[in-house]
Amino acid sequence: MNRLKGLTCVECGHKHEISIIYKCERCKGSLDVEYYYNEIFDEKELFALDTFREGIWKYSSLMPVNEDMNPVTLGEGNTPFFRSSKLIQKLGINNIYLKNESVNPTLSFKDRPLSVALTLAKQYEVEKVITASTGNTGVAAAAYAARAGIPCEIYIPASTPQEKQMMMEVYGAKIKTIEGTFSDAYKVAGETAIANDWLNLTSTFLNPFAIEGDKTLAYEIYEQYGGVPDWIIIPVGAGPLLVSCYKGFKELQLAGKIDSLPRMVGVQAEACAPIVEAFKKGTKVEPWTKSGKSVAGGIADPLTTYSQDGTRTLRTIIESNGQAIAVNDDSIIKHQRLLAEEEGVFVEPSSATALSALEKMKENELVQKDQSVVCVITGHGLKDLDVIKKEN
Repeated sequence: MNRLKGLTCVECGHKHEISIIYKCERCKGSLDVEYYYNEIFDEKELFALDTFREGIWKYSSLMPVNEDMNPVTLGEGNTPFFRSSKLIQKLGINNIYLKNESVNPTLSFKDRPLSVALTLAKQYEVEKVITASTGNTGVAAAAYAARAGIPCEIYIPASTPQEKQMMMEVYGAKIKTIEGTFSDAYKVAGETAIANDWLNLTSTFLNPFAIEGDKTLAYEIYEQYGGVPDWIIIPVGAGPLLVSCYKGFKELQLAGKIDSLPRMVGVQAEACAPIVEAFKKGTKVEPWTKSGKSVAGGIADPLTTYSQDGTRTLRTIIESNGQAIAVNDDSIIKHQRLLAEEEGVFVEPSSATALSALEKMKENELVQKDQSVVCVITGHGLKDLDVIKKEN
């Protein structure tokens, strides 16, 4: 069965055949993978799709790779989901859950899209893969490229934490440091990929196939929670995890598994919050032109050359009747410490923004006491120790 229908531009709706393509050929907008859902759901029961596989690959019928491909996997997915009793006591909200992505093989959620991307790279027999990264994508790309036996080149901003750089190097990737922001690294990596015909793994919305791996977060939350939570809070730079998670829930709805959808909350650092600013103003997202320096470097993305990606995320937040919230560094540091001391979960500062946002939502009466909230922990604290080193 041919499961893949094609690629659709989210801006102008133009249809493309399945191929390695990064932007709409008509308007340069980002692309979304479409499936023949009726055929998929008629043929197999969702969540019993591939029971002989584990983690994200038991959902392979909803992945953009050939079904007969052996996945490039390190055991990603099936991450812990648990009720946070201490946070419930502190915030006075009855149902707070943590989805802990920091226990994936390379300690972040990026293993989901990179497993899919490197499986696709094997399918298309690409010579080399390349990515721009503030850290987590680069680490995952390096590890999964090593697993696939494909050379990997990574462009990183000079501010990338040493811990993440060391992990990339250990996995054997070639590192190129760029002076400037992630957006600068994004530009150079993109040009290099096109010039050499290498597969670009950069985890904005650039690679429409890779971010399909992020959908599996929704499937797991549905299974582990036993339904649909009221709110899902996710730290965002450009926001593909948030958008893809919501897409996963919409697929669950198409499959007849759920009737309602969650409200999505995108969290950014106050020092670099282009999506939040656009949400407040009711406009499309514009590039961030202020300093942008924050302890949450993993999400401090000014969206300099691809602000339309932020607008795509903003549309999803609005469609879900959600929120875009900015939090300051003091709150981020406080909640990083709180999670470690009260719940035994050590997260990087970018991940702590989810808890900061929940506290702010409670203060502003955006969340009700009896509602359910899932905070997504995106990365492990060992990958960015600068704040901890300074405090100690």
